[in-house]
Amino acid sequence: MKNGVARRLRGTAEPASSALPMETVVCSKCGQRFAIRNDTAEQTVELARKQASWVADQLVWDHIQERKHHGTMDLPNL
Repeated sequence: MKNGVARRLRGTAEPASSALPMETVVCSKCGQRFAIRNDTAEQTVELARKQASWVADQLVWDHIQERKHHGTMDLPNL
């Protein structure tokens, strides 16, 4: 079962998708934005918030490790 993805947003226009973004995470260091998307019916606001927190932690860790953010992150089963 796929748990959703966090996809980097570029510019203002995003491609249409069957999965609507539940949350948007902004990196506090560089300002890059990531939309959390999930195709499953089990997506809840609580789950999206947990996933957003996980993505924010990954973005901080990327800066600590001095590496670029990935364009897409598979979200864990929280």
